[in-house]
Amino acid sequence: MVPVSRVIIVCVAIMLAVVALAVPGCAAPLAPAPEPAASPSTIVLGPGLVVDRIAREVRVEAEVACDRGWLEQAACKAGTREHESLLAIAVTPSRIHAAILLLGIEPGQPGEWKPAADGSDAVVRVAPSGAPLALAVRTASGEVPLSSWITEPVKGRAFPAQPWVFAGSRLRSNTKSMGPGEHYVADRTGSIVGLVTFGDEVIAYDEVLSDKVDVDAPEWQANTAVMPAPGTRVQLVIRPRAAGASR
Repeated sequence: MVPVSRVIIVCVAIMLAVVALAVPGCAAPLAPAPEPAASPSTIVLGPGLVVDRIAREVRVEAEVACDRGWLEQAACKAGTREHESLLAIAVTPSRIHAAILLLGIEPGQPGEWKPAADGSDAVVRVAPSGAPLALAVRTASGEVPLSSWITEPVKGRAFPAQPWVFAGSRLRSNTKSMGPGEHYVADRTGSIVGLVTFGDEVIAYDEVLSDKVDVDAPEWQANTAVMPAPGTRVQLVIRPRAAGASR
């Protein structure tokens, strides 16, 4: 049986695609790199969100949010965690989920961590699951892996090239103040591309890192030397990771 959550997201994707294709002149805002002409392979799901089924990529308009300091996310919804995220994105996270589904990519589950039940200092970690993804940032001067904007200056470790999986966030029942029904958690929290594990990421880092400094010390920082200034308009490009490609 197909999970209800996936049915809801697929229905949203189909409705958005039909509306976008039916409205004359519907197009994403100008991006830093020129968009190819519209074609039957290209679906515009609203401002700033394009699915290209031939190129096998989702293109999301974004803005550089933080170019220095410790990071907890690689990309967040605008108005949430810009102070600890490389990119801020105006597009609603559930729409990004829908766009990835239109490439035929299957979601899994976000990771989680919790204290051990025996009362010790140990931590139980459950890794996220989902199809492997490759993420890039496209600027006016070209395209680079999103991972190249992340560094570890203390120990000098390299950040993995493509450590991302399509976790798919979660659906939760609404609180009483929200009214009946369910909500897509990342739409409220803003977790689009994670580094630490909040447990609600659309796209997750494939290791589990706590957001509590007394559990895991901060690890990753913005790679200031190679990044454009905050406020620079860019595109986040999401693709399936090629079989055999390195993490």
